[in-house]
This record gives sequence, structure tokens and C-alpha cells, in this order.
Amino acid sequence: MVFRTVIHTTAALVVAALMLPINVAGNESGCVYSYDPSKDYFPDKVESKYGSGFEITYKGNAKFIRNNIANENYVLYQCGTPIPDGVNATPANLLQVGNWTKVAAVPGSKVVLSSAPASAIIETLGLQNTVAASYKFFTVTSACMQKQLASLPSVDQTYATPSARRRSVASNGLVRRVSYDLGNEGLQWTFTTYGMNDPRSFSVNPEDATDMLGKAEWIKFVAAFYNKEAEANTIFSEIESRYNALKKSAPNHATKPSVGIARYNKVANGTIIGWTMVPAQKWLQQGLSDAGLDAYTGDMRSFTNADEFYKAVSGWDILIDTSIEPLSHGGAKVPEWQDLVNGYKLGSSSGITKSAGIKSLQFVDPNAIYRSDLISSTSNATDADEHLQIEPDVLLGDFIKLASSSSGTKDAHWYRNMPLEVPVEWMSPNNCSG
Repeated sequence: MVFRTVIHTTAALVVAALMLPINVAGNESGCVYSYDPSKDYFPDKVESKYGSGFEITYKGNAKFIRNNIANENYVLYQCGTPIPDGVNATPANLLQVGNWTKVAAVPGSKVVLSSAPASAIIETLGLQNTVAASYKFFTVTSACMQKQLASLPSVDQTYATPSARRRSVASNGLVRRVSYDLGNEGLQWTFTTYGMNDPRSFSVNPEDATDMLGKAEWIKFVAAFYNKEAEANTIFSEIESRYNALKKSAPNHATKPSVGIARYNKVANGTIIGWTMVPAQKWLQQGLSDAGLDAYTGDMRSFTNADEFYKAVSGWDILIDTSIEPLSHGGAKVPEWQDLVNGYKLGSSSGITKSAGIKSLQFVDPNAIYRSDLISSTSNATDADEHLQIEPDVLLGDFIKLASSSSGTKDAHWYRNMPLEVPVEWMSPNNCSG
């Protein structure tokens, strides 16, 4: 009897041991309380390989990120460990334009939003609970993020000199030195949209990636601030697989339909003062090509004569419009079909004028005029600046629909068909079901 009891007890212990959770090494979810200089604190890593515009390397307890678009350097170290030797953050009061070094402890838990793509990425990673405030003029399209931000405090910006370089290091445009007033509320940093002379802001720039999949790699960038590299790699791998599968399904036209971007230029009193052709960015060129389309890549050109403009765009099969409708009291509204008819001097919304110039416009009769503002918010934000920037698989799906339609598509995710008068899907906190 004793022998049998021992066996039963031993078996029970074995079963209990098998039921215990397995301790799999991964990145820390919070601060650590001891430091081992020989330890790799980030066994889960990410890399950029698709022309995202950033580079990341790992060493011991730190991540070293170079944001080539914002011209900034970021050093992220594991909370509870020391800042790596030789790392010196750029002093907050330094009179320097660009090439700042900014240092922060990770993972993030209390951050400020001033970047639409960062907001979309945080939602994608399921990290909404880490958003503790936003810039007071910041708006988003996501209904649930709108609802969350409405319940949180907002922060101001402070201005000083010298000027700071905006966005790309290649840009010559300068703005006043600006930083976010995070106060003493324990806020860690701000995710923003361009490089700033602010030691506690980090720029998120998928809109300036040179590759469609490079845009999605900014999910990895933001994930690095949360030690969520493993989750980011999984998400990116799924996007990559879907993108490549869609690419194989794209139509194979003998001659690729051509796509051009243009806008009419209107002043606040309603006067049309001209028209502009805009070359596609590299990522857009690639996405359109992968969908079986050919993007306009020539020079940016402006016109004050309608017939000259018509002649220049006469070879386009699809027009993507980027016009804005200024309001007399300031600001702007989302254009509707009648606005485009008036802006491009096409006649009336019920009957396109068949002048010699307009007859040459190949995108008019097949209803091939689109805008990327199908999903917009009542606070004047558009999802083209948000989720479109990090979901190239869904974007490619839209392009394929544009390429496959002979009379205009109405079921794209972001692209609104203007001649068919597809209505805007207005997002507000009331649309949040969570």
C-alpha cells in the first residue's frame, strides 16, 4: 500500500509539473530590477528591409534607431538598466537643427499622440491603454481612438528659436523650434510626424517610405518602443504574405492603364486660379505598378489655362484628385463631385461638357476619378493619413479594384469614386462599438 501511494504521489507531481506554464524568453513587458551587462535584453528583434526610412540595431540592453527621414537618432534602453556608455542625449536647449540624439527608457506605458500613423499602429498592436494624452489640435479618424482621446488631457506646444527642419532632411523648409509641454504628469514622450528640437518626441514617418511594404515596417518601429517586436514581426509577416498574394492576382493588361494625381487650386472666395499635376511618390509608383497600373512620374507642373492642363493630362486613364475646398471663413471642407466638376471646369454634375479639351480626358466617361478620403472624421481627419499609411496589403487591393474596373468601382476601402458620388463614411466617437 505504501509503495502504491508513493507511485500515485509521484505521478501527480509529474502531471502538475507538465501543467505549469513554460517560461519562454522574450522581451521584458516592464522594468527590470537588476542589471546583467552580459545579457541580451531583447531576444525578440526587428529589422527593416523594404526601404522604410529607418534602421535599427540591438546591443545588450539598448536599441539604436536611425530615422533617416526625420534626421534623428534614438537610443532606447531597457527600463531598470543604465543608459549605455558613450550615449549622450542632445541637450534640450542646444541650438542645433536636425541630427538630434534622443534617449528613452522602454517599454512605453504613458505616451502622447501627435501622429496619425502612430495612432493607427498603436491600435494595430493593441496598445491603446498606453496613450495618456494627445496634442490639443491632434485629430484622428478611428472612432474608438477619438472616443479615448476625448477623455484624456491634451498638451500644448511651446515655441522658441532657432528654426527646426521639418520632416525630410532634404527639405529646405524651416519652422520655429517647437517642443511639447509634457509637464510633470509622468508622460514619457510624444509620437509626432516630423523631426523636432524636442528631446522627448519621436517621429513616425511611413508616409515617406520608398516601398509599399516599407510603410508597414513602421509597425516594427513603434513596437520597438514597447518591446513588442515579436508581435510586430507576426503582424508584418501576415501583411507581407497578403500583399504578395494580391500582387500575383493583379490584372495583366497589354498596356497598363495610366494613373495621375492632380488638383485644382481654389482661393477662399471660390475663384479657380489654376491646376497642378503631381508626380507619385516612390511607394505609390510601386503600389500602382504592382496592381497593373502605370503612375505619372514626371515633373510637378502648374497651369493657369484649362486647355493646356487638359492636354497635359489627356493620356491619363485614372485621376486621383487631391484638391481641397477652402472655406471663406477659414479652414476647408471635403470636396464633393460638384466641387470637382466646377474645379476642373467639366460643366455640370448632370452633364459633362463635351468641349474639345474635355473630350480628350480619358478618365471622365469611365467614371475613373477618385479621392482617398472615403473614410474621414467629423473633425476633419482622413484615414489616408492613418491606417492607409501602414496597411499596404489593403491599399494594393484598392489599386487592383481601380485597375480592374471598366466603369469605375464603388467598393474600394479608401478610394471614393467621385462621378458615381460615393458618399464619405464619416467617423465619430459614436461609431465606436468597443
